[in-house]
Amino acid sequence: MLPLENHPNAPDLFHAYRHWLSFPSVQRRPGGFEFEGRFYPDYLFVGGASFAIQRIALRYCTGAGIDMGAGLWPLPGAVAIDVERGPGAGRNLGEIAARSQSFVFSSHCLEHISAWEDALHAWTRKLAPNGRLFLYLPHPTCAIWRPGSPFVGDGHKWAPTPEIIKSAMHRLGGSVIASDDGPDAMESFFVCGEFGAEFGAGGQR
Repeated sequence: MLPLENHPNAPDLFHAYRHWLSFPSVQRRPGGFEFEGRFYPDYLFVGGASFAIQRIALRYCTGAGIDMGAGLWPLPGAVAIDVERGPGAGRNLGEIAARSQSFVFSSHCLEHISAWEDALHAWTRKLAPNGRLFLYLPHPTCAIWRPGSPFVGDGHKWAPTPEIIKSAMHRLGGSVIASDDGPDAMESFFVCGEFGAEFGAGGQR
């Protein structure tokens, strides 16, 4: 019988579950996994985290925009950019003109980037005056998202917090206009910043 993970278009979960269960700290339970004494439902492991924030994000992300690290689930209306897969695979940020976008959206991407502040600087350079940066990120209290956990290994380079992200937006010249420190049902939080016409006066552009 063909293993589930070898079927065409098998969910991410199928590719990883044998590896996860090799760790004594991980136990399979009906409908999910138990890790460090806490239950995490299966929906947290199959990708598509952006669906949980889509309705809120679309209130702030209007006009022309890009979705950084979109994977297989780009924000509707955004141009997808991703280094690995999905409709944005192979598309480069360098193809996007500076000061041309009304928004930059990113879901569960920034935690994969060691030089994350440099990445944010590069993303915000694409924003037109009064453009918005909307970030949706794993919550620091969620053990499965923690760098080094059996579920993410070294894929997550650091653990974002609402405070760190808000401070970074301020340093880049933005103002936080909306946020939810979470954790929400996807064990995540969001911060949305707006970068006004004066953005870049301190050399941030």
